[in-house]
Amino acid sequence: MKIAVRSLLRIFIISIFFLSTNLLEGQHLAGKWEGTVEQKGSGSTYFYTLELSITGEAVSGLATSKSEDGSTAAEFVITGIAEDNRLILQEVKQLKPENPQWCLKSITLNYSKLAAGAQLSGNWTAKGCKPGTMLLKQTASIETEVQEEEFSMTGKWTGNLSQSDRDYGFYYELNLEEAGVGSSFIVSEGNGGSATHALIWLYDESTKQFTLKESYVQERTDPNWKWCIKSGTLKLSRRGMSYFLEGDWSGFIEEHDPELGACAPGSLLLEKPVLTKEIRKEINLMTKPYEDQTDRVVKVGRTVEVSSKDVRIKIWDSGTVDGDYATLFLNGERILNNYRVQKYKRGIPVKLNAEENLLILHAEDLGDIPPNTVAVSVVDGKKETVIVMNSNLKESDAILIRRFKLKE
Repeated sequence: MKIAVRSLLRIFIISIFFLSTNLLEGQHLAGKWEGTVEQKGSGSTYFYTLELSITGEAVSGLATSKSEDGSTAAEFVITGIAEDNRLILQEVKQLKPENPQWCLKSITLNYSKLAAGAQLSGNWTAKGCKPGTMLLKQTASIETEVQEEEFSMTGKWTGNLSQSDRDYGFYYELNLEEAGVGSSFIVSEGNGGSATHALIWLYDESTKQFTLKESYVQERTDPNWKWCIKSGTLKLSRRGMSYFLEGDWSGFIEEHDPELGACAPGSLLLEKPVLTKEIRKEINLMTKPYEDQTDRVVKVGRTVEVSSKDVRIKIWDSGTVDGDYATLFLNGERILNNYRVQKYKRGIPVKLNAEENLLILHAEDLGDIPPNTVAVSVVDGKKETVIVMNSNLKESDAILIRRFKLKE
């Protein structure tokens, strides 16, 4: 009798073990996935979200598909099976909207582990519709595993300076070093050319206030132009994947009494990108061949987020046309070669084949007024972002263009 009971108990424990293993199998495929779905020949990309529950091999859940501009969307009931690292899914019912009816897709996705998170990729078909592809990422994994670089006030900040008595603006850049010293670089869209100022700075962590005070002009392109020696207090903030310094400035004309020679005041808006260790690694991989071949250092000054993979890059001279020749590289590919920058905008349609894309301005020469300074805009169909870039023969300015922001 005791032997029989022991045998039954052993069978029960083994059964529980295999049942538990079977229930746990495929759980790495459960959860929320976000990404894109494309249809062959349509040229359109849709955002796609999966929320899956898995019991044994059985899969159930909801799917949402949305156009890039958000004007159309549909929600579906999903069912399917999980096989090791593969999902076979079917959209069985359209919940929203009632009309029009969307393609009910049969989807096969393969799981793969990434350095930060995981992804599902594969193909889909549907009756009466052209087939397509799908690429999804597990956002929970991304959020927990991606590590941002520690914030530092030092480094490069770029943006715009306005002045109350001018109908045009200035490109303005800060290069902050340790021990509260650094320099500013300013480019006029009108007279004056450009200049570099020495400065001192202070940051109060408790109030998030940044104070700068320019001391004197170190370099200038127009020897006869007198610049404002500026000071101001700016507020640090973060929005999305960028840090910002914003505030007002005042100053006096160099070689004048600070009270008697006061400049018209203005405001400042400066930006510095938030970079993760993964993105920094990607940037280093993208820039290394360029830096090795040109013996120049690439500095990423700004980030631009776009909602489409098809964008237009525009380039022009927003200030004095001074004979600058420039070359643009996108992800290592030359998209504009030795171009003499003009007052009118030159547009270049490009396709962004990665989520993180690097646009480098390579100065072929410095023109009549160094450094090589141009205005560049990125147009994604919904908005246009304008950035002033400047490069010289030792450093090349760069913009990080990000596709499909999955996390606020």
